[in-house]
Amino acid sequence: MATFSPSFLHVKEHVDRCLPDDFIFKTCREIGHRWRKRKLDPACTLHLFLLQLLAGLALSGLRHAGNIAVTAQAICAAKKRLPLQLFTRLVETALPKDFSAAATYNGLVTYLVDGTSFLVDDVAKLARKYGKSSNQRGTSRSYPTPKLLTLMHAGAGYIGKAIILPYRRQEFTCLSRLFKLIGKGCLLMGDRGLVSFAHLALMRAQDIHGCFRLPRGMVVRGRGKGSHRLAKRLGRQDMLVTWTAYRRPKWMSKKRWATISGQTLQLRQIAFRVCRKGYRTHWAWIITTLLDPEQHPARKLIELYTDRWQIEVNFRDLKCTLKMSKISAKTVKGVQKEVLAFILLYNLIRQIMRTAAQQQDVPPDRIGFKDAMLWLLYSPPGTPLAKLLVNPRRERATQPRRLKKGRHRFPQLNRSRAELCKPRCAVKI
Repeated sequence: MATFSPSFLHVKEHVDRCLPDDFIFKTCREIGHRWRKRKLDPACTLHLFLLQLLAGLALSGLRHAGNIAVTAQAICAAKKRLPLQLFTRLVETALPKDFSAAATYNGLVTYLVDGTSFLVDDVAKLARKYGKSSNQRGTSRSYPTPKLLTLMHAGAGYIGKAIILPYRRQEFTCLSRLFKLIGKGCLLMGDRGLVSFAHLALMRAQDIHGCFRLPRGMVVRGRGKGSHRLAKRLGRQDMLVTWTAYRRPKWMSKKRWATISGQTLQLRQIAFRVCRKGYRTHWAWIITTLLDPEQHPARKLIELYTDRWQIEVNFRDLKCTLKMSKISAKTVKGVQKEVLAFILLYNLIRQIMRTAAQQQDVPPDRIGFKDAMLWLLYSPPGTPLAKLLVNPRRERATQPRRLKKGRHRFPQLNRSRAELCKPRCAVKI
C-alpha cells in the first residue's frame, strides 16, 4: 500500500475537486486509453506530474516529495504512457460550470485571445519542429522557440484552449480553430495581429462578437478606399465602415472561402489618442461588431479594450511564477504534455483564487497568484482556505524590456530602472 507525503496529499485534495480520479478514468475510457491496475495509474501519475511542476522538482526528488516507493524511471515511463489527448481533453473540460459570470460586458461573456512564446531544449527534433528565433541575446546558442496561442476567459483568467505553433507560423492562421469553443452571443477581444475580413466573417456566421485593435494600414480615413469604405458617422471618432472580400488568405481553403467571399461586413471603427507625458501623442483604432452606439458607447468599448492587457499579466503568472518559460522535455509529445500540464495547474490555482475572491469579496484578478500557489504547495491537508493577499490597483509606469542578468531574449539593464521607465499613458477620444 503506497503512502504519500502531506504536500502530495494537499495537492491531490485540491486537484480532486476539479479533476477527481473517476473523471480522469472516465476521460481515459472515452479516448480509448487502456491501462493495467498498478501503483502508478493515470490519476496518480497526473497528480505526481502536477506536484512536480508546482514544486519545481526533478524526477529523482519527486519520489521523495510524493513519498511513493517507485523509481524515477518508473515515474518517467508512467508519464510517457499518458496519452496527449488526455491532457487536451482535461484542459477543455475541467473548468467550473459558472466561470462565465465573472467576465461579462453588457451581458456578453468575454474571452481574450493572444499568443506568447517559450523556450525548449536545443534538441535536433525540437529545433526542426519549432524553429529558432533570431533575437535571442546573452547566450552562445539559441533555443527553439515555440508559440502558444491561448483562449482565456476574461475576469476569472482560465485558459480554455491552447495551440502550440512553430516559431515561423503566425497565430492568426489558427485563430478560427478557437471559434468552436466560444458560445453564441459571446465577445472575443484580441490584438491587431489577429484581425482580418475572413476572421470577422467567420465570427459573424457563428454569432460571435469581436473587438480588435486595428492595424494602421486597415484604417478607414475620409471616405475610405478599396475594400474598406465609410458608411456612416456616429459621433466623434466613431463611424460605421463596410469591409468587402478582397482575396483569399493562404491559410483558408477555397471551399471555406467560397462561403464568405461575396459578403459585405458592416463594422464599427473607433479612434482614440494615447497620451504619455514627455512623448508624442499617437492615435490607435479598434474595430468591433457591436454597432449600437447607445447600448455600447465608444468610451466604454475603449475602456473594455484597455482591460485586454490583463492577459499579459496572466502570461507572466504562467511563465514566470510557474516557471513555464523554459520547458524541460526533450521530445515533441513531451513538450506538448508538459505545456498542457502547466495549463491544468494554472487553472487549478485560478480556481483557488476565485474561491478566495468570493470569500474576501474582491475581484478574482486582485488575489495574488503566487500567494495562492504557495498556499497550495505548503499547507497541510485539510486546511481551510486562508485569507490570501489582495493586490492593490496599481497604475505604475511602463517597465523597460530589459533584464539585469541579460538572459535569453532581452538585452541587459545597463542603466537604472527609474531612468528607463516610461510614465503611464492616458487614453482619450
